[in-house]
Amino acid sequence: MWSHACQLDDLALSYVLPERATECLDLGPGWARTWTVTWKVGKSDVIVPVKDLSAGPAMVSVPVRRFSWRTGQRHRPGLEYLVSTGRQHGFESLAERWLLLVLDFVGGFDEVLSQPFRLRFSSVEGKGSHIPDFLVLAAGASWLVDVRPGGLIGEEDEVRFAAAAQAAVTRVTKVSPGSSTSSSSCPMASCRSAKAARP
Repeated sequence: MWSHACQLDDLALSYVLPERATECLDLGPGWARTWTVTWKVGKSDVIVPVKDLSAGPAMVSVPVRRFSWRTGQRHRPGLEYLVSTGRQHGFESLAERWLLLVLDFVGGFDEVLSQPFRLRFSSVEGKGSHIPDFLVLAAGASWLVDVRPGGLIGEEDEVRFAAAAQAAVTRVTKVSPGSSTSSSSCPMASCRSAKAARP
């Protein structure tokens, strides 16, 4: 495969959520009004119900969780410069950094928001919360992305990813007659290297 023809699916592996993860969620009547999303704008929290996720202050928000560096930690946080956005983006692991590199290589998006918001949801186990790794914005579409090595995804992670997927589905918003903005959730198991095929 030639590098100029690579797509996101060629460079990153999507994780298929088992049905049991979605079945664990409390999706009774009115769930989109009771689940909330907390954005951070400056030092203030802005809380909106999931049904109003698309009205959230995405473009003026900051990451809801700080990126920290200390000696002896097991993960590798840092900042990655993306040519596509002209600025640095935070990551908390090497897998997240690789996804940022893949996104920049593939292109076709306008913005990437790291740790965009905290999702509070209900499941059969009670209340839960989750901070997706990235919100990727493009003209007419957006993707809520979580990044984990496949072997490290546990059942609790699957429920959190399923909750993020449900929140993303509610973000379908009419823009004008005949057009809409769509959104999806995309848990990524890992990134892989693309090898150029030679004729």
